[in-house]
Amino acid sequence: MQTNNLFNKSGKVSNIYMDKIVFNYLGVPNKQILYGPGIGRDAAALKWPNDKILIVKSDPITGTIGNIGRYAVIINANDIAVMGAIPKYFMSVLMLPLNSSIEDLEAICKDIDQAAKELNISVIGGHTEITRAIKQPIVCGSMIGETTSDGIITPQSKPGDKLIMTKYAAIEGTAILAWDKENSLNKLIDEDTLKKAKSLIGELSILKEAQLVLEIGGITAMHDPTEGGILNGIFEICIAANVGANIYEKKIPITPETSKLCQILNLNPLKLISSGTLVITAKSEYSDRIIATLHSNGIPATCIGEIKQEKTVTLHRTDGTQEIIAEQNQDQLWNVA
Repeated sequence: MQTNNLFNKSGKVSNIYMDKIVFNYLGVPNKQILYGPGIGRDAAALKWPNDKILIVKSDPITGTIGNIGRYAVIINANDIAVMGAIPKYFMSVLMLPLNSSIEDLEAICKDIDQAAKELNISVIGGHTEITRAIKQPIVCGSMIGETTSDGIITPQSKPGDKLIMTKYAAIEGTAILAWDKENSLNKLIDEDTLKKAKSLIGELSILKEAQLVLEIGGITAMHDPTEGGILNGIFEICIAANVGANIYEKKIPITPETSKLCQILNLNPLKLISSGTLVITAKSEYSDRIIATLHSNGIPATCIGEIKQEKTVTLHRTDGTQEIIAEQNQDQLWNVA
């Protein structure tokens, strides 16, 4: 076999192969499918009776070992919320390696249960097994949500729309590193910084902010930036909407603990997995009101750029240089041994 036919890096499959291979094998067409798979699309939408739209999402947790039940529920719920829906039903495929303990199984199930209760979600089924095929626990989650035909949000960003983000960059990546690499990090950073970094696991859900901004209106896209971080999340919106964007680095908020961890581990926080951040594009005249509403509800929000006609995503760096952002095939998380 030729080496150029091998996938030799962890992370998402490149958009090239998603378009060339994955999206070419989709079974039979169905008129109930309103919104199927595509780059920058967070979930599928199915037409349902009584003007209901079902939003359906699947996502695995592979980049961490700790708290994987919690991550599975919240990350899948986020992708439902950015489509304008309320997440309601969760299913999981839980795979454990050989020699896992009963306590390992119970800890993951408790994680799922607690996160589901916090978000008012029902766990309705799934599959659980022990397998020699893996070396660490993996949870593959699926979430079903509901909205109406006039409530669904798909990427419709237009030139002139404002680019808004909530909270901070690299929330999920910071939490994962702080929990999974605690033993090595506590020798490199102070206890208070590590504690604050670990606490970011409580900031992963974007359901509250998604529901708040939907009530205001003017939303042309929402996205939960996972692998590849905030920059890849914006890139995916632009691919889906067939537009470009200007992003201003100095406006992107990053917590001191994220900056510290990334400095020590030589990571780029703008390209580090960032669930917990909601990326929004909105009509210009709604931008100030959206940000003010989020702030009044205790959610930090910042305008970090705008959508443009030219189909390039440009990062205007703090030092005055510019970087054209391409697809991030591998998240910064995978660079940490």
